[in-house]
Amino acid sequence: MAGGWLDPGPGLARTALRAFSCVLILLPATAALGATLPFMAEAVSPRRLSRAGDVARAYALNTAGALLGVVAATAVLLVEVGVRGSGTMAASISAGCGLLALAMARRGAMPAWDEPDRVAVPRSVRGRRQSEGVPPSDLRPWVAMAAVSGAGTLALQVLYTRMFALTFHNSTYTFGLVMASFIGGLAIGSAVYANVRSRWEPRLIVAWSMVVGSAGVAGSVALFSVLTGLEYFSSGSSWWTYLLGAGGLVALVVTPPVALLGLALPACWEAAGSGRWGERQGEASGSVVGWLSAANAVAAAVGALVASFVLLPTAGLWASFGVASGGLGLAGLGLLVALRRSVAEGFFAGLLLLGWIASTVQVPARIRTLPADPRIRIVASWEGPYGRTEVVDARPGVRILRHDLHYGLGSTGEATVREYRQGLLPLLLHPDPREVLFLGLGTGLTAGPAVLVPEVERVGVVELIPEVVEAARLFQDANFGVLDHPKVEIRVDDARHDLLASRDSYDVIVSDLFVPWESKAGYLYTTDFYRVVRDRLAEGGLFCQWLPLYQLGREEFMMISDSFASVFPHASLWWGALEAEKGMVALVGSDRPVAVEDDRVEAVLPAIGAALEDSDVYLGSATALRRLRIGSWPAPDPGALLNTDEHPRVEFRAPIRQRDDRLLVGGRLLALVDEVFRALPEGPPQPSYRRRVWQRAQLLDSIGR
Repeated sequence: MAGGWLDPGPGLARTALRAFSCVLILLPATAALGATLPFMAEAVSPRRLSRAGDVARAYALNTAGALLGVVAATAVLLVEVGVRGSGTMAASISAGCGLLALAMARRGAMPAWDEPDRVAVPRSVRGRRQSEGVPPSDLRPWVAMAAVSGAGTLALQVLYTRMFALTFHNSTYTFGLVMASFIGGLAIGSAVYANVRSRWEPRLIVAWSMVVGSAGVAGSVALFSVLTGLEYFSSGSSWWTYLLGAGGLVALVVTPPVALLGLALPACWEAAGSGRWGERQGEASGSVVGWLSAANAVAAAVGALVASFVLLPTAGLWASFGVASGGLGLAGLGLLVALRRSVAEGFFAGLLLLGWIASTVQVPARIRTLPADPRIRIVASWEGPYGRTEVVDARPGVRILRHDLHYGLGSTGEATVREYRQGLLPLLLHPDPREVLFLGLGTGLTAGPAVLVPEVERVGVVELIPEVVEAARLFQDANFGVLDHPKVEIRVDDARHDLLASRDSYDVIVSDLFVPWESKAGYLYTTDFYRVVRDRLAEGGLFCQWLPLYQLGREEFMMISDSFASVFPHASLWWGALEAEKGMVALVGSDRPVAVEDDRVEAVLPAIGAALEDSDVYLGSATALRRLRIGSWPAPDPGALLNTDEHPRVEFRAPIRQRDDRLLVGGRLLALVDEVFRALPEGPPQPSYRRRVWQRAQLLDSIGR
């Protein structure tokens, strides 16, 4: 059972079904929107590409509009207007543009369309081309160049996004910065082409934009390495200064090479419109732009998929940059050869490609250990669609699993007891946990102790990142061999998808710690997700949501707790780590009150304790476990702000709190304890005053440790 995640059949089938569903949903709208570009070209330049500069300017404006859309959606629309609301707004804007164009055409404000060159292209030829559904032979070389440009450019977008994930905090905002800079570069390239096209032949612009752009990509990778040192980017003392610094870094690294590559597509349009290698050919503007743009877009989709699922896992990030940019450079060099340019031009292009090779080789294929410490040793590393995963030995007895250089997914050493506690606490609170599910594997130290609980019959573990499953094998001495245990089934999937796809029910579901500000992680704290979890709980089952207080602001913590309590009728709060700087709590929800059953806890603790090398004073007895209870979290007021799929407020607010240094640590955590935790209603009858005084004393003691 534990090796079932390796079986490609069901996993590939699920992935294919999801991909098909996405295409089915998105294709009608995106195809219709994609058709606007060739029609726009026909309207701007109705007789062939005699006004190619205007077509390029229109495309630049179109791309600049896409940039504004990315910025608006990231900064305002998704969180304030909502996901569906933003989609409705975008559809309304598109419909409004269509109605405006129709009104302009009826009033004669748009240029009249003339069917082009009936003499140059006989009707029989035109009919044959339409019936064949393939581009005319004179266009095919440029269709190929447009396809290479699209595949390479979108592959680079994926790779740039992965590269900046090594140093950024990976919120939706930083992802938006990379997207905006990339799209901005394409818009700049089109605008520049509109102004320089009269000085150079379009065919040469296609070739040289690819050659020079390829060299620029290699230079940008080297520049990124020099500017960041692959250290965690923390410029600025506030959210806005951080965003400004991050935006400047991305623009400096990404925009110049992408702008160079952005010259290629509009130049391909004009080169194709002027016929076979310069002989006037007679294709209409819309036909040229349509064929080339279709090839560019389809190849772009393929390039993005290949970069994500082929290049990154097999070649790694830096070599993938070399493959993507090198392919563009070689295509440009091949075009120069086909155009029979001078030996001097070919020699110069060759020098640029040699510079690209040298720059790529100089970028370290194996990233240095972080932090800079000779005692840190990389045990193993993997690259995949989700980023870079590493297992490192920091010092004797301390092994760390980290993602994208800076995010720890768990470790041995001092953290071992705390990670065990994350798995054991919810299992001790349930009176008879037989079917258990863990959302997130990490090192396996949280799910591992479940195999020690006598009542547990089956343990499911869902992990998103395949490489993390491989990495967890390097923690087998500490995770009780959870990957190969007969009770355990490991599934590589998105946690939410796994729950929706299955009809299994569980006595206990445990959601691991997830960084709230990471892109898409906020959706694991929404009311919609909690309802999915609730529907998979057996009668009397409980759900445990672990919260990292040191990664949340007060408003976000309250919002998550209110969202949780709006779904589970009985919600309670428990300490997982009584530490002022690294505090951790568990929200526990069920359809009935959750309490510590002394007889059952005392009966199972000896078996668990015998397998643990280090005892946990917080779980040493039923009395010790009861002391971790903070109180019951009440249902929210009707007007309370909740975190939902439609309004993912936590995902967008948590990174701001992080950069503004307003997280729940130190004095802010103590204030939360005094002002909120002490006021929580008590659950099962027991004295609470002495317990809460003890909890606060533990927090105060941790400040000095």
